[in-house]
Amino acid sequence: MLKAKKRLKKKELKQDKFVMATIEAKAFVEENASKILYAVLGILVIAILAYFYVQSKATAEQTALALLSRAEIELQNNQNENAISIYQEIIDQYDGTNAAGIATYTLAKLYREDNDPVMAKTYFKKYIDDYSGKNILMQAALAGYADCLFAEKNYEDAAKYYERAASIEPEFPMAAEYLYSAAHAYKEAGNTSKAKALAQKVIDENKNPALKNNAEILLKSLSS
Repeated sequence: MLKAKKRLKKKELKQDKFVMATIEAKAFVEENASKILYAVLGILVIAILAYFYVQSKATAEQTALALLSRAEIELQNNQNENAISIYQEIIDQYDGTNAAGIATYTLAKLYREDNDPVMAKTYFKKYIDDYSGKNILMQAALAGYADCLFAEKNYEDAAKYYERAASIEPEFPMAAEYLYSAAHAYKEAGNTSKAKALAQKVIDENKNPALKNNAEILLKSLSS
């Protein structure tokens, strides 16, 4: 008479599955050892490169900030040519850093003050194109670029950049001023409807009495 087969307990089944999985894993590792090694080495190399990249960026930022301080000292001592040279060095060697952004905007501002609209326009546009963020510096760069366009009598484009400057953050102190400038530029461009709309917006939303009065005068001139 044949003996009945012994039924395996749940614990024994789990043990058997674990043993089989271990054997399969061991076989897989043995068969693919070189591939696994290369994968691990690849991850390690990426991690090392990322570490050095972060360290390099931090060092570059610190060096650029030190140069920025030197440029500011030169400006305070009325050594504008030396300051401009340092700002240019920061832009050329540390482009993309926060310090390079400040250097780019400051160069644009210095060139505008020095009555060099071509260079001023170039650096304002560089700041707008290369740096991002809703901050006062971006707002000022957009308005500075608009000023250059207005001086060239490119009133329509100037108005659009003034509008962009105003829209960066409506609560910024100069936002209403830039909105008024946009209305004035649209008037010069012959876009009366747009000029009226923006002038009315300044009147309705602005709390500065003098600016409000200017907007009212502009609106009347557009209606006459």
